Amino acid sequence: MALELTDQRLINTILTQSVQAIVISDLEGNLEYVNPAFLSLWGYDHLDEVIGQNTLKFTDEVEKTKLILSEILNHSQWTGEITAKRKDGTTFDIAVTAYSSKDKQGNTTHLLASFSDLSKTKELEQYLKEREIYFSQILDSITDLVFCKDKNFKVTYANKACADFYGVSKQELIGIQDVDYNKKEYTKAYNFEDQKVFETGITSYVRREPNITKNNITRILETVKNPIRDGHGAIKEIVGVSRDITETLVLEDRLQLVTELTSDYIYTANITNGEVVAEWSSKELTTTSGYSIEEIGKLGGWFNIILKEDLTYLAERMTKILKGETGVVEYRIRTKSGKIKWLRDYTRPILNDTGKINSIIGAVKDITSEKETELKYISSSQRYQAAMKSALEAIYFLETSKNRDGEIIDFIISDVNEKAVEQLGMKKEELIGKGICQLFPINRENGFFEKYKKVAETNTPLEEEFQIPGNYVAPGYYYHQVLPTNDGIVIQNRDISDRKRMEELLLRTNRLAKVGSFDYDLTKKQITLSIVATEILVQSSNHIEGADLSFFGTELFRTIINQKESHCIKTKDNFDLECLVRAGSGYEFWIRIIATPKFLENTCIGFYGAIQNIHDQKLIQDSLLEKETLLLTKNKELESLVQITKKQNDRLKEYTYITSHNLRAPIANLISLTSMLKETPSNMVLLGLIESSSYQLDQIIRNLNELLNIEKDSKELPKSTILIKESIDAQLLLLKNGANREIEFTNQLPEDLKLLGFQAYFDSIVNNILNNAIKYSNTNQVCKIFVSYEETEDSLKIEITDNGPGIDISRHGDKIFKMNFRLRQDIEGKGMGLFLAKHQIEAMKGSIEVKSELGKGCTFYLTFPKTIL
Repeated sequence: MALELTDQRLINTILTQSVQAIVISDLEGNLEYVNPAFLSLWGYDHLDEVIGQNTLKFTDEVEKTKLILSEILNHSQWTGEITAKRKDGTTFDIAVTAYSSKDKQGNTTHLLASFSDLSKTKELEQYLKEREIYFSQILDSITDLVFCKDKNFKVTYANKACADFYGVSKQELIGIQDVDYNKKEYTKAYNFEDQKVFETGITSYVRREPNITKNNITRILETVKNPIRDGHGAIKEIVGVSRDITETLVLEDRLQLVTELTSDYIYTANITNGEVVAEWSSKELTTTSGYSIEEIGKLGGWFNIILKEDLTYLAERMTKILKGETGVVEYRIRTKSGKIKWLRDYTRPILNDTGKINSIIGAVKDITSEKETELKYISSSQRYQAAMKSALEAIYFLETSKNRDGEIIDFIISDVNEKAVEQLGMKKEELIGKGICQLFPINRENGFFEKYKKVAETNTPLEEEFQIPGNYVAPGYYYHQVLPTNDGIVIQNRDISDRKRMEELLLRTNRLAKVGSFDYDLTKKQITLSIVATEILVQSSNHIEGADLSFFGTELFRTIINQKESHCIKTKDNFDLECLVRAGSGYEFWIRIIATPKFLENTCIGFYGAIQNIHDQKLIQDSLLEKETLLLTKNKELESLVQITKKQNDRLKEYTYITSHNLRAPIANLISLTSMLKETPSNMVLLGLIESSSYQLDQIIRNLNELLNIEKDSKELPKSTILIKESIDAQLLLLKNGANREIEFTNQLPEDLKLLGFQAYFDSIVNNILNNAIKYSNTNQVCKIFVSYEETEDSLKIEITDNGPGIDISRHGDKIFKMNFRLRQDIEGKGMGLFLAKHQIEAMKGSIEVKSELGKGCTFYLTFPKTIL
């Protein structure tokens, strides 16, 4: 039946619009029809250039083309690839589908063929192959086992560590479900986890996974498996990362959980009316969380230090415990210091005689480092694709460029990530394919090229820090790691300029405060001093061999220091001591030494701590004693000067109190923060706190030096401009850093509010009131402090309000500002704070009052003569 006219037009439209090249020829291969796609693909402009020509003209493989024509005539169809030749003589690969057309009687009348260009496909395949090689090299450098599986649980990829573990080549692993010598039940368990990931798309984590090695030895692996999805979101493969944990793992029997489990602490709890109430814990609970079990009880229970996002998991686990199931749950807590930790909690219900659950016993492990490592596994299992995009480091893939003799003459940039592009300030296309010495000659000038060459030739990785001067591209301090690959190197660069600046700031801060740190290795009998500590002790080297902590004391103090060292090793307590030390120059002076023992499990391996030069303070104290003695002996002769002398003596006593009271907080903060900084050297928050405490310490010392000048004569206190809001904020920050609790502070004073007065007295007054507000506030709630003010023509009144327990004014109102008066004996103090505050504010021609009710906090009113600048 002939085609209708509309059908013929439809066919013509389809042929004309087709993206594939289509031809029709006679039985000898002479072209009778070609569509526009054919002309475009072969580079012709007009139909009359090709119609009537034989197909042999358009191919670079004439003999193969003849065989194809014969194949079509004999078998009606041929499919395959062939090399074609364009009008300009260039060649390209095409995919061919050809067949014969027959009439109603079955006679062959025409030959038809369609063509598609394979060039771009092969280029893409080559690019993907090269990318695969790069990522394979990176994964082969990882010591963990990395592998991929398809839906039939057959291995599609394995890294070198995986192949080495099973004693076969990487290629031998491809296509198998498991090595034949592994136990069948093990393989079945692996496949069960694989199937869960394929079905749910959820990460599988197996803590203890047994495997048989090539030597028939059972090893225990820790394995994480994740889905790999295609462009449509369907799971096509899974990727797994395993770590051999045999050497560090103690196999546990859940029926003997407490005695066989390696944990950071063990606990018991009672179950009453469905509620879990903590009963007992080993003392390591405090080491892990920072809280004692009593403190946790005051906070309202263990649930109150668990992150809210993880409470659901714990609630589910507790439901199962109440049903009698033994198991494990992982969750995060916020420690007393504010740090987030991951815990793995193994729990088992305990039954009473009637079979009812009345308590639980558990063991908890700090798995923070494991969780951090797990994240690294997941990242590497995606073959570095996500890492290249989101890495904080600049990553460069470099191929070697060699001369005819095989010598490396440059490294060619083959790929970079976005961070590298940002670091160099150049577009990616401007970098790819260029030599690093061609783009940046500094690589030859500063020796980097020779270092990279050595890595490539010796297959030895390189790690170092270096500085790029300001007159070059991307100046600053950098840390980089250079890894060898099969055809070059991979460089990871990280900008550490901020860290270097902070290290310099920390060093200057320690010099300002005359505080140096040290690390004492008990096993090696070696003390390592920081730069500032070396300067304080006038040592020629920062390594002291064959020494213990008595090194810091003269003969008089060495026995005391050794006793304290032994005591701290037994009790795990810190010690704080003032002693004389002999400097490297032979000069003796006073220092304060604070030391904290370091433990590995239950064995003390050393101490870390700090020293501070307090010689000037000691001299001032000695001078004070001498002056007091002199005043007593001449008292009768100087009756007319009694008041002046008393005034000087009171001020000197105040100076001693302020020195011991106000300096202790910033010094303790500096030492604590510096110790914390050793654990996380890149923590910008800690460095900011150190800088703030240093400035506070410097300001206190300046103010106290002004106070010393008062002792020289009996004139009026030297006045200076007091920035009231700034001074109050500074004192609060100083106290807050060491408070280890949440404080909500509101200061409504304007920035430009000023007074003429004595700065050291003002700071001391505010410090005492704020310190009391924090010290006496309820530990189970947020400490809230509110500062406001009132003005009159003649005076300025500052109001400081807290939400503490309050004071019974009717009982204690006439004693609050008296010397040695204390409201509570269970809280540390000497009863001097408010007494001094009253004395100091009256010395500034002002007054202090307090209003309070039990349970409703206190408000202190500080009134000063108004001298606005």
